[in-house]
Amino acid sequence: MSYVPIDGIVELATRLVATPSCAGSDAPDAVLDVARTWLAGNGLRPRVLHDDGGRPVAVLVEIAGRAPGPVLCLDACIDTAPAGDRGQWTEQPFAGAVRGRRLLGRGAGDSKAGVAILAHVARRLSQEGLPRGAIHVLFDADEHTGRFGGVRAYLDAIPRPPDAASLGYPGNDCVVVGSRGFLRARITFLGKAEHSGAVERTGINALTKAAAFALRVAEVRLPAAADPAFPFGPAATVTRLEGGEGFSVVPDRATCHVDIRLTRTFDGASASRWLEETVHAVDRQARIETVDHWPAYLVGADAPLAQSFTEAASRAFGRPIPADVCGPSNIGNLLAARGVPTICAPGVSFGNMHAANEWMDIDSIAPVYAMYCDAALRFLSHLDRGRLARS
Repeated sequence: MSYVPIDGIVELATRLVATPSCAGSDAPDAVLDVARTWLAGNGLRPRVLHDDGGRPVAVLVEIAGRAPGPVLCLDACIDTAPAGDRGQWTEQPFAGAVRGRRLLGRGAGDSKAGVAILAHVARRLSQEGLPRGAIHVLFDADEHTGRFGGVRAYLDAIPRPPDAASLGYPGNDCVVVGSRGFLRARITFLGKAEHSGAVERTGINALTKAAAFALRVAEVRLPAAADPAFPFGPAATVTRLEGGEGFSVVPDRATCHVDIRLTRTFDGASASRWLEETVHAVDRQARIETVDHWPAYLVGADAPLAQSFTEAASRAFGRPIPADVCGPSNIGNLLAARGVPTICAPGVSFGNMHAANEWMDIDSIAPVYAMYCDAALRFLSHLDRGRLARS
């Protein structure tokens, strides 16, 4: 393996971890400025991207090759999950402490180590030059909110979508080439209020309807044809119940949130039909509102994008790194819906993601860095852009 700037990557990752960027509570300006300043100081030309409201949501670096060719986007999120109860942390979540061969702190694994690695990959590829095509390096500060505002701003800021994308999440068991989609809906059940102590009991409890729906979802099996790419099938989960205004009032309104995970054979239309049937079996007057919907996606294991990363990862890690799919959704669902084949590349080893004492393994940085440098050049070597788009 060629030289890997481990110390520089750890130093940048530590600074990023020490800059709080919890989704929903911390403004992204500070952490984006850390990344922008480092990139600019290392000969790159970063630009900050903003959402429709003018809020900064991402930093983008574009590295052009010497000849036309495919465009590959390397993306990692720079915001994090909330820190939670700080009393449960051994080290403070934003101390950026290094203990042994681990970097500790919120975002150490998900995914500030990925940001630091990709920043150094961008520097190396820019210094050495690309034979053709282009590499876009994107740091999304609006990922953990679920809005994926950085990626949306990126797609709006460039003349055409990239030919492919790789996401810098942690973990190195496989190259993720697809994930289930989802349909998220809000169901409103209406009842009739009365005093909970009334003798005649003429009220209608909306929460009882919502609870009956939740139990039905937990017990029913989704009617889906098998999808060989997603053998674990679809799933439906009630994730939130709301209603009621005190002990003495029968609730006349209840809201239920449901998350339905989709496959290619159980798609959004199938999920909508199933949801309507299930809700109306409890209450035909209930209102169903679709909040968000992304389809499942899959990149063929023999596609240039998947091949480039599986071959480079296997070489860098010194063991076979297969292509596989995952159950949770990711930015790839959004990108795939916009016609951009997307994979989740292997990343650093980690522990306690979204929990107290999150950590990442410093010794796993080197193979991730080497993989990205190798995979990017492998992908850009594919000459048939039409084939890339069809893969």
